[in-house]
Amino acid sequence: MQSHDLYAGALTLVMRHDLTGCARSARQAVDLLERLAASATLDGDTRSLCEQMCERLLDHADHVA
Repeated sequence: MQSHDLYAGALTLVMRHDLTGCARSARQAVDLLERLAASATLDGDTRSLCEQMCERLLDHADHVA
């Protein structure tokens, strides 16, 4: 999967989670964001944003569960 596909997929899943509270969307978004953050071509600022969003999604999932 190319990075622009990962970005689009992650954004879609983050929005779906935000709009519906769907825990599955959050877990899937975390997976894609982690894959993006691991990319060697990603700049440091974007990597940091991906990591922060993962933490927020996981933290929210812990509070809901």
